[in-house]
Amino acid sequence: MNRKAAQDKIITYDQMFDMINPGSRIFFSTGAAIPAQTVSKILKSKHPNLVDLEFIHLITMDDSFNDKEAVKDKYRLKTLIVGEAIGKDVEAGKIDFVPSNLSEIPYLFASEAIGVDVAIIQTSQPDPGGFLNLGIITVVADIIIKKAPLVIAEINPHVPCTHGETSIHMNQIDYIVESDRPLATIQTKKYNTVSNRIGWHISNLIEDNSTVSLHAGSLFDAIAAHLKNKKGLRIYSHVVSDWAIDLIESGAIALDRGENYQRAVTCSCCFGTERLYSYVNNNPSFEFAPLLRSTYQSNISKINKLIGIINVKKIDISGEVVALYSTDSKLFGFDSKLNFSIAAIQSRGGKAIVAVNSVDQQGNSNIVIKHKNDSALIRSTLGTTQYVATEYGVANIMGKSIRERTLAMIDIAHPDHREKLLHEAKSMGYLYPDQIYILEHAIHYPFNLETIKTFPDGLEVKFRPIKACDEDLMRRLFYQFSKETRYLRYFSVIQTMPHNRMQPYVHIDYDKTLSIVGIISHRGSEKIIAEARYSYDRGEDAYEMAFVVDEHYQGKGIGSFLLMYLFFIAKDRGIHRLFGTVLTENTNMRKMFNNAPVKPSQLHEEDDDVIQYIFDLG
Repeated sequence: MNRKAAQDKIITYDQMFDMINPGSRIFFSTGAAIPAQTVSKILKSKHPNLVDLEFIHLITMDDSFNDKEAVKDKYRLKTLIVGEAIGKDVEAGKIDFVPSNLSEIPYLFASEAIGVDVAIIQTSQPDPGGFLNLGIITVVADIIIKKAPLVIAEINPHVPCTHGETSIHMNQIDYIVESDRPLATIQTKKYNTVSNRIGWHISNLIEDNSTVSLHAGSLFDAIAAHLKNKKGLRIYSHVVSDWAIDLIESGAIALDRGENYQRAVTCSCCFGTERLYSYVNNNPSFEFAPLLRSTYQSNISKINKLIGIINVKKIDISGEVVALYSTDSKLFGFDSKLNFSIAAIQSRGGKAIVAVNSVDQQGNSNIVIKHKNDSALIRSTLGTTQYVATEYGVANIMGKSIRERTLAMIDIAHPDHREKLLHEAKSMGYLYPDQIYILEHAIHYPFNLETIKTFPDGLEVKFRPIKACDEDLMRRLFYQFSKETRYLRYFSVIQTMPHNRMQPYVHIDYDKTLSIVGIISHRGSEKIIAEARYSYDRGEDAYEMAFVVDEHYQGKGIGSFLLMYLFFIAKDRGIHRLFGTVLTENTNMRKMFNNAPVKPSQLHEEDDDVIQYIFDLG
């Protein structure tokens, strides 16, 4: 089809109004792809046909439907997605809202449960072959075009031509109107220090070669900023924003076609600045897919290392019940992100993460024992939550009991609220009555000592300071030991390690006593396989070291790494002397000390059963 054929379809707005009957149901393409000029013309026109109309629109980014000059009662807006621009009008009953699951939206139109008389979509200008491009938003346009009796394209030179399922042919539309309006934009706001810290914590959970479901908003800008040093990442989301440009240009995004022929970035739409719209134009790194395909759960869950991230207003101590923001949108918000979290827990190596600020604007804790208010905005995460991140750290709650989760969640709550949460949890029976929590120790947790090391056979171990919530993980490590190992470590055969004994062991001050644990993860479940600690001995005026490695992981160099790591930490902290007391029969520990990078001096005890190794660090 040549351009003359396209010219033959061009009509004036008055001609278009003649085709619209009173009471018509008119679908407008959504968000930044809204045919803004056509909407404005309809609202301002006094054409007799334009009365009692029903506008069907998924999400509104701007004030397109707030024209004060529009004739009263000319139209009523119907939406399936409550965005920030119209959220208050929905609450006030000024707009019809159709409750629905995000993945259900395409079927509502395909089945004509929501009927459309006229579809007005914004597209690019036609190419020589007669193809138009839907540009930056596909969502459900492909279904609407097939179902609507009358399809009108508002062609606009500002609409970029994108890759994916975004092309339609001139034969699929009935008429054309022309526009030259710039697309609606969202200016990126600088994220605050809280979002920056949460973004850093979440980025540390994301491995190279992961597929990450990032969305629009300042928190996701912060996460993306901390992912620039990663490699081989891909993006799969309903909506992307300007952060995608920086991630691609940083080299963090894999630009080749990966598993399942996955592009670098797969999405249904993008909202952002003019820079973003220009960047996606004819850019094969981006694939725009209809909402139906991008939410098709069985396909998404086949992606390895899929990371789903949900940001919420509040979360309960179990991590399973959340409160949403009042302006949360289906396309940007909880429903959208939950789809990817459900897929993430089914994905091989996937992770489902919930992000929340520790306190609200009034200083109230956003981590609660139970939700009391905002009942209309309470939602379940459907058992998908594996990690919860605040600016104070990350709680891994996968497979944990309520008691274990409570301790982990208190550890990432705002320090001003931790003791109150502890008392409330005890009163609810969530914690042992004698549970201790030393706030002044917890707030000095040294994040800078967290590191990851890969050992032979590809064994990846995360090393970090011990936490109060590690009590059960340490107990499991203890019961993995043989009697011989317990004797060599504790100099006696200890049979049990109950709560009242282990609890003080994991509560340390990170100063006079420091413990570093080695953790491995399998599909999100953590296991402590090693520990090294030093404690100040007043009598010796030095710090005594102790080490233990799970017998199944010995011989890989984990103990030697921990010894060198304690040396490094001690030197950095100005500690000049460390020592370790070893039974003479403990040949493995003696060999490790003798081969240490710092040459030890040895002192035999009187009975010759014990050797003390002294390390002067200078």
